[in-house]
Amino acid sequence: MSTTYRFVNAVDTISIRGNKLFGDAGSHGESNFPPKPSVLSGAFRSVLWVNNGGDANAIQQSPFSITGVFPARQDKHGKVELFLPLPADLLVTDKDKSKGEGKVVRKLKPQKLDSAIQHSQVSQLPMMPILRQGKPAKPENGWLLNQSGIAAYLGGETLTETHITKQAELWGKEFRIGIGLNCDSRTADEGKLFTVEHTVPQQPENKGITAGLVVGIANGDDLPESGFIRLGGDGRAAEFSLTDAPAINAIPKSATFKLVLLTPGLFANGWLPDGIEEENGAYWLKLDGFKARLACAAVSRAEVVSGWDLVKWFPKDAERTAPAGSVYWFDQATGDFAALDKLVTQGLWAKTPDNPLNSRQAEGYNRVLLAAW
Repeated sequence: MSTTYRFVNAVDTISIRGNKLFGDAGSHGESNFPPKPSVLSGAFRSVLWVNNGGDANAIQQSPFSITGVFPARQDKHGKVELFLPLPADLLVTDKDKSKGEGKVVRKLKPQKLDSAIQHSQVSQLPMMPILRQGKPAKPENGWLLNQSGIAAYLGGETLTETHITKQAELWGKEFRIGIGLNCDSRTADEGKLFTVEHTVPQQPENKGITAGLVVGIANGDDLPESGFIRLGGDGRAAEFSLTDAPAINAIPKSATFKLVLLTPGLFANGWLPDGIEEENGAYWLKLDGFKARLACAAVSRAEVVSGWDLVKWFPKDAERTAPAGSVYWFDQATGDFAALDKLVTQGLWAKTPDNPLNSRQAEGYNRVLLAAW
């Protein structure tokens, strides 16, 4: 399997809407960024479809797939820096807000709880992710792990303020007002004002920085190195160009490790990844010649993905996902650790009867990273 990477930057603003209803008078449409991997899959597959004369079946049966979507920025010399939304086991708070002493990055750590403590943790998991801090502090949203932060996190090192970057340095939001049109008269319909949220990536006019996405594409040999795609419901233009593979260091194999969802996880059992089975009151990850116990999990509230099937001209089923950034801790690992490498390169997938073509696999869901515990 050959994997190449494209840097994608919006020509103007983009609006990636989710699954919330939109269309009534007074509606407000939210924009999600970074987009789900299926958005990029659809955009690049459209390029393939145009180039192969409109043969959709050939594209569906090809091994093309998305392997990851990362926020990124490119400097004026063309160097691309990668970012990662904060995993679920990281929190950013003020060191001391009254003194303006900056930020501190805290980690949730698995810990056994006393049996007398009432909680909602899944009973089969032996530990719960616990935040230890001296003073109560409200976590802040809108932070990303930068390139050095990704390396430090995957290596299990202590994270500092130098490892995070404010999301606002890459993109912002703005609201635009629209007017509903009468399809027959092509005039404005009375009372049909609506607002739509747009994502505004940084453009080169700002210190030569261009914000965008790095998209990993497997078996995309028929894809041109550069060109334009349509992104979002409005089909706004974005430019793509070939870029180098991101430097993501592999962790040393040990009996304990973390599995982090790089893209949303579509699992048959909700929050529980495919390939994990219950045995003697515990959950075990079982791969080819490899076994590890699921000791703890930090999974945020479920999200819903759907989409539009252009071939069938029909909406795809809405499916609940474990959000990207969810973290699973494993211990007692034994066997052939090469199975973990396969997990990273191919994703955490099991064919199911209701998804024989595994179309969602090609769209880039269930991709994972491995990190030191």
